Amino acid sequence: MAPADEPVDLVEVSLPGGRLAAAQLQILAELAHDHAGGALVLTADGLGLRGNRAELTAQLSGYGFDLPGPHRRRLLASPLSGRIGGHVDVRDILAEVHRRLTALAPGRDLVVGIDDGSGDIAALAPEVGAAALPDRRWALLLDGTDTGVRLPPDDVVETLVAAAQRPPRAGVAATLAALGVEPSAPPARRPSAPARPVGWLDQPDGAVTLGGGLPGAVLPARTAEFLAAVDRPLVVTPWSVVLLCDLDEWAAEQVVRVLAPMGLVFDADSPELR
Repeated sequence: MAPADEPVDLVEVSLPGGRLAAAQLQILAELAHDHAGGALVLTADGLGLRGNRAELTAQLSGYGFDLPGPHRRRLLASPLSGRIGGHVDVRDILAEVHRRLTALAPGRDLVVGIDDGSGDIAALAPEVGAAALPDRRWALLLDGTDTGVRLPPDDVVETLVAAAQRPPRAGVAATLAALGVEPSAPPARRPSAPARPVGWLDQPDGAVTLGGGLPGAVLPARTAEFLAAVDRPLVVTPWSVVLLCDLDEWAAEQVVRVLAPMGLVFDADSPELR
């Protein structure tokens, strides 16, 4: 933890689509114990630690974490995709868009969203995005709204990457002209935000995802260590909820028994999450 006379900064770790492995969370928990007062902070697209910026940056970079620069491209994706709901599994698309965006020169601040059809990411109004449709096509989103452009599956990655390079303040019409696409359907209304994924969530494959809400968007390092010890895939969502995925029922019951007293909230109606 930084001495009292040193500035305390929030140093963020970018997690594309909020995905992280248990081993990564364990490292972050250890760094939080040693350098950030024993707590992690949930941010808009990842996790952060509060402490001395130079010290934390050196530590995080040494472990290979992706640290956003002064201009950042935030990459959001439906957190339950491939497990619960939606029309398609967006995880491969997420990985390819991230790879392509990372290879580009640093750009301006931008939010890119990939919605599997559940409406969760579209409801956040990303500046550039795509939402899966029941007929396997995708709706192109710009400035938080449906443009009416419908994309075949093979064009989604290329279009998102190209749209992410639009000039600042470029209008929708100018962007569509630059992309060489035209509306072919009436634009859909922006969906209402679905309920936060909190609680016991049954996966169609018989496994369980647990959604733990975090009051104040703070994840104590000790709690993070317990989550990491379960050794299952984790997703940090934009709604101050951490998902622990692919559990069997017995393991899910033990997680709730241990982590609920430690501050993770598994009741979607809890006043602590308001």
